[in-house]
Amino acid sequence: MDIKREKPKKSVSKLGLLVGFGSFAIAGIWLLVQPGAEAKVDRQDIWTAQVQRGDLPMQVDGFGKLKSKVQRLLTAPTNALVEEIVLRPGALVTPDSIILRLSNPEVEQEVRDAKRELDNRKAEVRQLKINQQRELLTQKAILADLSSKLELAQVRVEAEAKLHAEGIVSSLDFKRSTTELEQFKQLLNIEQQRLEQLAQGHEESLVIAQERIDQQQEQLAVITQRFERLIVRAGMDGVLQQLPVELGQNVAIGEQVALVGSMKELQAQLLVSQSQVQQLAIGQSVDIDTRGGQAEGRIRRIDPVIQQGSVLVEVEITSALPDNARPELSIDGLIHTGQLTNTLYIKKPIGARPGNSMRLFRLSDESHAKATNINLGAEAGDFIQIIAGAAVGESYILTDMSRWQDQPSISIKD
Repeated sequence: MDIKREKPKKSVSKLGLLVGFGSFAIAGIWLLVQPGAEAKVDRQDIWTAQVQRGDLPMQVDGFGKLKSKVQRLLTAPTNALVEEIVLRPGALVTPDSIILRLSNPEVEQEVRDAKRELDNRKAEVRQLKINQQRELLTQKAILADLSSKLELAQVRVEAEAKLHAEGIVSSLDFKRSTTELEQFKQLLNIEQQRLEQLAQGHEESLVIAQERIDQQQEQLAVITQRFERLIVRAGMDGVLQQLPVELGQNVAIGEQVALVGSMKELQAQLLVSQSQVQQLAIGQSVDIDTRGGQAEGRIRRIDPVIQQGSVLVEVEITSALPDNARPELSIDGLIHTGQLTNTLYIKKPIGARPGNSMRLFRLSDESHAKATNINLGAEAGDFIQIIAGAAVGESYILTDMSRWQDQPSISIKD
């Protein structure tokens, strides 16, 4: 009987496995270090610029609007209802132009009541004058009567004086006559003083009455002015810039209903990046582009408050404005802040910040670029100063290359 013999099983050596894995790893590393492993960038997706040396005018860009130098804020004189809107923003206005009409029945009633009260006070003055004339006539009649009695007493005394000297009139009768004469003199003097005091009193009463009339006239003028202001007029030559109310809206006293600005007297307001504000100073010259012409100006004020990363700069216009200039027109501004002489500079790369370092790709030839650290200086419009890390004539990729910042180099494909 034959016995079947089994073939021995093949076994894989551990050493063989290690050798195999090592071969694959070496092959992978070899592939990575080959030129074909570089990150590839399409040429059409990048733009480059060369480093230059020379004088670099320092400029700061800004954007903003033309604003009226003279503005007039119109507010509601009282609580009222917007009854009619006559003009809308953008309309040219004169001082008498009616923008809108407000209504308030209570103010109308106040005007009528104030007029009626004024008429009453004037009537009181007329009655007062009549009463004073009557009092003056009465007092003058008293004085006239006393004057007559005084004259009679004077005649009697003169006549009795001769008779008393001849012994015809007794001393007692003569004494009585002289005493009566003195009494009439005193009474006449008193009544004359009373007449003077009465005249002074009348004058003071008229002054007080006139003051009450003046007060009422002033009150009527205030109420009338408030009533007339319900018809909202522009009050100046210019353009209606804002109208923050709608027909039928209730407005409160002092609430803004319109804003009017001058057309000829304009100024520029520019927003400048917070990072560039330290380069600005009062009096620096500014070129203003209205997209329809150019104008010149100078910085008049720099707002100390930073809003959303920008600072407001007011510019006084020092030249004639283009024909398309008008309030609220969008403009660009170029502020001249100085000049750097004999310095290195380049077109501003995407993401460049003045005073910082930046990793850029320098072109080694037409198809390859190598990452290089560059120290940046001051910004000047579309250009930025290079402090260190670059040389004249070198070309750098200015496009946003943040995706390849970990790569030491890249290749450029067509």
